[in-house]
Amino acid sequence: MNFLNGSLRIGGLFGISVRVHVLFLLWIGFRLFDAAGQGLNWTNELLFLAMLFGIVLLHEFGHCLGARAVGGQAEDILMWPLGGLAYARAPMRPWPQFVTVASGPAVNVLFCLLSAGVMFIAAGGQLRLSINPLGGPIGYLGAGPLPTWFGYVAIFYRVNLFLLAFNLLPIYPLDGGQLFQAVLWPFVGLHRATLIACQVGLVGCGVLGLLALRGGGGGMLFFIAIFGGFTCWQRLQALRHGYIQEDSRFEAFYSPSRDPRPWYQRLFRTGPRRRPPSAPLEFPGRGVWEARQQQRAEEEAELDRLLKKVSENGIQSLSYVDRQRLEQITRRRQQEEQLQRGPHV
Repeated sequence: MNFLNGSLRIGGLFGISVRVHVLFLLWIGFRLFDAAGQGLNWTNELLFLAMLFGIVLLHEFGHCLGARAVGGQAEDILMWPLGGLAYARAPMRPWPQFVTVASGPAVNVLFCLLSAGVMFIAAGGQLRLSINPLGGPIGYLGAGPLPTWFGYVAIFYRVNLFLLAFNLLPIYPLDGGQLFQAVLWPFVGLHRATLIACQVGLVGCGVLGLLALRGGGGGMLFFIAIFGGFTCWQRLQALRHGYIQEDSRFEAFYSPSRDPRPWYQRLFRTGPRRRPPSAPLEFPGRGVWEARQQQRAEEEAELDRLLKKVSENGIQSLSYVDRQRLEQITRRRQQEEQLQRGPHV
């Protein structure tokens, strides 16, 4: 499912394009219309939605910059009614995946600390903060009046705290579920870690769906449960067909995806990207060469099958597994072409 279809580009930063889905715009319009219909101040509602948009967007930027810090790629962020989607691709190894996923919640942790510090200073130290994500009170123990902007900072704190707690639930594909997978990975392997994380995610999505139907979370929680369950099912299908694979620890060829720049230059795409002198090409032995030739022949046959299916029935005829396989083959071909062209400058 390509969510980028039906979206509008609103800008970009550090080479990362930010897009907004039309459903998100319709959702904002509905929220403002509903607020006006209930006699509420739609201006306050708009300010809240703008704050929520900014927090989620920076959360997704955290994922993207985290992926770049470990040698991955990130080009797109999509904002839609159920939150944000960062199209970040990190190396398929436990630590890069953990850093990429954890960088999003780290943004919310930073915002919670900053806003708590600002409130603490504004209250002259006479403040009792709550870490209850469901809206515990913020107690002011002083006698003097608080600044008018204090309430907005308190809302900013609460929103970040709630998003942090919700995202860290061990439900795949939420950040907590992906972190759970990354933690299991070194101990049980990628295949079993993904299987366990998705199975736990399906159970969690079922619980969220029941809570939504019982009136505890509204329609938004129900749609999140549906989306999460569908994503878990897709990952299980890809896992079943062998399309989720760990990066090899011993690469025979120089990997064109390797970026020798320091992490701070990878984050913001600054500085030259060159192949380091200490990383010469290494050529595989005969057995490895023959295995790669056989793999390439199998990919050629699979690519011919997929292209024939598209030619006869259209792109919509490709299943999720077919699309994953096509993307996998295309990505490997692009890496081979980059290798043949030589180092990047």
